Amino acid sequence: MEVVSKRHEKEENVDSDFIDILKLIIYSSIGIFVFFIPIKLNGQSITLIYHIAYKLQSDLRPFLQICIIVYAIIGCLKPILENKKKKIIQSNIFLYIRMFSILIIVNVFYGKNTIMFLDDDILLLIDELVLNVATVLPLSAIFITFLLDYGFLDIVESYFHNTMKKNFKLSGKTIVNILIYICTDCFCGMFVTNKLYKTGKIRYNEACIIILDFSIMSIPMVSYMSKELNVDKIDIIIVSTITLIITNMILSRIYPLSKKKKSYCMKTNYRETIHKSDKLKNGIKKYLKNKNNKNIIKTIIDNLEEAISVIINLIPELVMILYLGNIILNSDIILELSKYIFYPLTEIFKIADKGEISLFGINLFYNGIIGIENVSNYTQYSTKFLIGTLAVTSCTSLSSNMVYIKNTDISITKKEFLVSYTQRIITIVFIYSIMYYFYRGYMM
Repeated sequence: MEVVSKRHEKEENVDSDFIDILKLIIYSSIGIFVFFIPIKLNGQSITLIYHIAYKLQSDLRPFLQICIIVYAIIGCLKPILENKKKKIIQSNIFLYIRMFSILIIVNVFYGKNTIMFLDDDILLLIDELVLNVATVLPLSAIFITFLLDYGFLDIVESYFHNTMKKNFKLSGKTIVNILIYICTDCFCGMFVTNKLYKTGKIRYNEACIIILDFSIMSIPMVSYMSKELNVDKIDIIIVSTITLIITNMILSRIYPLSKKKKSYCMKTNYRETIHKSDKLKNGIKKYLKNKNNKNIIKTIIDNLEEAISVIINLIPELVMILYLGNIILNSDIILELSKYIFYPLTEIFKIADKGEISLFGINLFYNGIIGIENVSNYTQYSTKFLIGTLAVTSCTSLSSNMVYIKNTDISITKKEFLVSYTQRIITIVFIYSIMYYFYRGYMM
């Protein structure tokens, strides 16, 4: 009887493993198809998640506008009510200033775009950004479980762990997260980074490296940027990729990233593994060993709730940063500041259009799109190409990862963001200058 019982148990395990492997294949394929495979529809070659998002924005725009206003109201009132409940007398004045974001959003959606001190470009940017946040982020939250929870991470780690660890101090599985940044946007990428960190799949230092070194411009934005600057898209991708690799190999080894702790957010049985052979087989084995039997519907609902919570907190701050930043950027002090900060750098590397590059460095820290749109049409091609490279690889912005970081369990200070941004700009300009002068000296 004991032999029969063991045989029956073994057969059940085999059947269970077969079902789990089938789930791995089906669910991972769905995730890859939704996030990474461009599909050409209506003249646009973009990923399925963007096709769905743009369809929703087109067909359900009135409903989405109402949802966004409701999110903004909740996001403004929630922290104020929480402070009163905790009897905090000296409340942060910015909590009350954030209420103005509701008026801005209502004006953008239903008014005549006549908000004081706000340029038309910023109004259009606010409209586009809040709509994308309200659609792309929830959609990503719905589908992300197919990439993170059913073995795809383990297989990717099995193949790329050594390469990523040696070059960037990262686990191999983080390639999936980096691809989310590239194929969707910074907000979706940071959502995944935080989820990986919270569930104990990546370390604290890895989460910081991803946010500061790999929050790169997405492919849809690279296409837009190359058209605006009138530079070759393929060339800018190649140069940006080379620059990004070299820059990140350097910056992942120096302050502030070198000082980050290699600790996990929570203790789990999940561990990094190195597979020298049979990588696919061992990756699947690791998944079967650590599989989570949580119901997929429950996981999707939990992810969606988390995404909506992020949106509620994010929209008011994002709108106010764009509004206040626009006022500051239009002041004369920014022109003077750019001369002192970036002009010496352009002088050292003998870069043309010094004033253009200096001003772009300030604008880029505020928002990459605005920085690109403010570039003069008369700027030299080599300078435009450098601007494009900086835009793709700068990885830090007040209106992207800096505003989102409050919605994560990952602690990165404003000082560390600023130091990292400065290091990146200097390193990128240096690497670009070497490639540019080599090209001019030996290729032309």
